[in-house]
Amino acid sequence: MTNLQQAMDIAEKRAFHKRTPSLPPVSDTIMWWNNIDWREQRQRARAGVNNIGLVLAVLGEKIHDLGVLLAEV
Repeated sequence: MTNLQQAMDIAEKRAFHKRTPSLPPVSDTIMWWNNIDWREQRQRARAGVNNIGLVLAVLGEKIHDLGVLLAEV
């Protein structure tokens, strides 16, 4: 059973929450944004750009080989 002081504290907390509604989606988004490990993301982005560069280089080489083959025909 709660005493008078605990009941008053509970009522005060409820009144405070009614006056200051929280914005869970915004708060969650801000917390998610702040918890991102930016160094890891930078490394992953560099690795992705490196892989794209490799694919473009190989594709360019194959297109060049196709062009040489077609030039000989």
